[in-house]
Amino acid sequence: MKISNTLILILFSFIGLSGQGDSIFNDSYVHEIRITSENQDLWSTLSGDYEMNYPDVPYQMVNVMIDGLAADSIGVRQKGFASHFSVVGDKKSIKLDFNKFVSGKKYDGLKKINLNNGAGDPAIQRDKLCYDIMNNAGVNAPRTSYAKVFINDTYWGLYVLVEQIDKTFLNDNFDNPEGNLFKNIGNSFLDWLGTDTSEYQNIFELKTDHEEDAWIDFVDLMETINQTTDAEFAEKIDDVFNVDLYLKTLTIDVATSNWDSYLQHGRNFYLYQDPENKKFNWMPWDYNFALGGTFPGDFGGGGGGTGEVIDDPENCLTITNGTSPYPATDTVFQAVINQDNFCCNVVWDDVCQELYDGIEEGSGGGGGFTQPINLFPVDMSSSEKILISRLLNIPSYKERYYRDFCQLLENNFTTDRIFPLIEQYGDLIREDIQADSNYVWDQEDFELDLDQGKETLPGLKKFFSAQVITLANELEQAYDCDNASSSLSALDISINEFMASNDSISGLADADGDYDDWIELYNNTDEEVDLSNAYLTDNVDKPRKWSFPVGTKIAANGYVIVWADKDTGTSGYHANFKLAKAGGFIMLMDDNLVLDSLSYDAQETNITSSRVPNGLGDFTSQDPTFNQNNTGVTNTQDLGKSTVNVYPNPVNNYINIDFESSGNRSINLSNGVGQSILAQAIKDQKNLVQLPNLRTGIYFLTVREGSEILLTEKITVFP
Repeated sequence: MKISNTLILILFSFIGLSGQGDSIFNDSYVHEIRITSENQDLWSTLSGDYEMNYPDVPYQMVNVMIDGLAADSIGVRQKGFASHFSVVGDKKSIKLDFNKFVSGKKYDGLKKINLNNGAGDPAIQRDKLCYDIMNNAGVNAPRTSYAKVFINDTYWGLYVLVEQIDKTFLNDNFDNPEGNLFKNIGNSFLDWLGTDTSEYQNIFELKTDHEEDAWIDFVDLMETINQTTDAEFAEKIDDVFNVDLYLKTLTIDVATSNWDSYLQHGRNFYLYQDPENKKFNWMPWDYNFALGGTFPGDFGGGGGGTGEVIDDPENCLTITNGTSPYPATDTVFQAVINQDNFCCNVVWDDVCQELYDGIEEGSGGGGGFTQPINLFPVDMSSSEKILISRLLNIPSYKERYYRDFCQLLENNFTTDRIFPLIEQYGDLIREDIQADSNYVWDQEDFELDLDQGKETLPGLKKFFSAQVITLANELEQAYDCDNASSSLSALDISINEFMASNDSISGLADADGDYDDWIELYNNTDEEVDLSNAYLTDNVDKPRKWSFPVGTKIAANGYVIVWADKDTGTSGYHANFKLAKAGGFIMLMDDNLVLDSLSYDAQETNITSSRVPNGLGDFTSQDPTFNQNNTGVTNTQDLGKSTVNVYPNPVNNYINIDFESSGNRSINLSNGVGQSILAQAIKDQKNLVQLPNLRTGIYFLTVREGSEILLTEKITVFP
C-alpha cells in the first residue's frame, strides 16, 4: 500500500468525479440524451400537461438513451417557472425521472436529472460557473455538465445538466439522508407568519415526510429567526441552523449578484433538516439569472426571445392574478412589461418595481433595462432580509462572513480562475449552440455574452472584471483581509495519523461513545496556531468542505483530533465527511495554502496510517497512537516505499517520475473516458515530464516496464 504526500503552495481549482453521477456529470465532453416516444406529438403533449396542471405537472412515459445506454419506461415533463414563462418557443426546461414508472430504477445511481434551457443566460454558463464556485468553496451545491437533447430524433438543443436535490443528493452530502427536505416554492423572506404551519406550507413544499413534527421544527426555526431577543438569537441559532454553510453561500450570492434568490426575491433555495443534530442546512438552487443574467427580451436577441411588443396587457398573468399593483391601462406598466416581459408573464417583483419607478422618474425609459453589475454591497448587515441582518450583527458570524469573502476573492472568484473556465466551456459547446435552432437568442449573442456583452446585459468576462474590483474595494473598507491570511508554511501543521475503519475493539470513541473514523493533526511549530481559517476535505472537488470553528487553536507541538463522521452536531470537532476504508484522499488547507495532503489505499480495521518519525515522517501502518507521538511503535509496515515515485499530485504543467534506478520504461496519460493524452518513453532514474495544455480534471497515469504495469495512479490537473 502506498500513500503519496502532496504539497501545493499556489492557488488552485479542482473539477473531478466522485460518488453517484460520475458518468453523467463528467463535464469534459457534451453528453447526448435521446428521448423517444410512440407519440410523435410528444412535445405538444408535454406543453399541454404543463399549461393545464402547473405546478403539479404530470410525467409522460418515454424511452431514453444517454451516451448510447438505453433505458425504457422513464418519466419526462417540462419544468421551471421563470425559465419557462420567460421563453417563447420550444426551448423549455425538462426533468427526467428514471424512478417514476419503475420503482428503484436509476441511471448512474441517480433517480432524477434536470435539463435546464439556460433562460437568462446567452452563454449557457451561469448555473455552471456559480455551482463551480460554490463547490470550490465547500458549499453543498449541485453538479453540472452539458447535454445535446434529441426528441424523437429531432435535435432539440443544448441544455445544462443539473443535479437534482433529492434523497440521492442528501445521501452524498450528509451522513443521514432521512431528514426533512423543504423546497422554497414561493417568495419567502423567512418572516414570522405565526404558529399555524399551513401559512408556511403555502410557500414551502415538504419533499420528504418522515416525521410528524417536521413542520413544527420548521416553525421553531422561523420563531428563532424572528421572535427571539438578540441575546437569545445569538445563543440559539447555531443549534437549529448551519450558520457556517449559509455564510459561505451568502458571500457567493452577493459576489454573483444573484438577485433571483433570497437576497432580493426570497426565492430558489432548499432547507434540509439533519435528523441527527436537527440543524437546518441551506442549499442553493437556480443561478441562471446570476452574473448579470437577464430575460431574453432584455438582451435584445431573437431566436424566440421575448422582445416582441405586448399589445394585450390586460391578459398579463400579473394583471389577471392581481400581483401587479397597477392596472393594465397604466402607461408606465405597459412600458415596463415591454422592457421586461417577466413583469407580465411571471410575477411583479422588486426588479419590476424598480424599473417602474425609474421610468416614472424619467431615468429608466427608452433604452431597455440595464442590469447593474453590483447589486448588493459586501456589507449586508443592514439587509432587509431578517436572517442576513441578524446573523451579521453577531460579531463572530460577521468575522466568519468576511473571512469567507477574503478567501472567495483570493482564490475562487478571480479572473485568473474563471476566465479559462469561460473559454473552456465556450469551446466545448460552441458547435452545439450553432446547431441549436431553438436557441433563445441570436447566434452572435453567444459570443458577445462570453466576453463584453451588450449595453443591456454585461458579458461574463465584463461582469467578472468589474465585480472583482468593486468587491475588493468594498471589502477593503469593511475588513482587513491580511488578518485572515495564512502565515504558515507547508507542513507546519501536518496530517499526522488517521484511521479509516474503527470499531469498538480499538477502544477509541468520541464523546457520544461512537467508534468513528478520525484524523489527527500535529503542530510541528513551537507556537500555538489559530485554525480559524483552516479546512479539511476528502474531495478535491470541494477543497474547503469542512471548516474549523472560529477560535480553534492547536497548541505548540500539540495535537487536534477531528472525527470524520458527518456528525457535526456533536461536541468536539466533527467533519462533514467520512473516510473511505477502500482508499481515498485527505487534504488540510489554511486560507489558500495546502498544508498537507495525501492519497491512501485500502485500510485495515483498527490500524492507523501514521507519520514516523512523528509529524514529518513517511506514513506507516501501525497500532493507533491516538493524540500522542507516533515514533517507536512496533509491528510497523513501511507504506512510503515504492519502485515508482510520482509527484506532485495535483499537478499543473509538469510531473516528476522517479525510480530506484534507470531503465527502459514508458508512460501513458489518459482522460476519464480512456482517451490517451500523452504517451512517451522514459529512461532516466529521475524524469521531469512536461504535460500538454490540459483541462482541469481527473486523469490516469500508467507506468510500464516492458509489458509489466508498475503503477496506475489517478492524477488531478489544475490550471
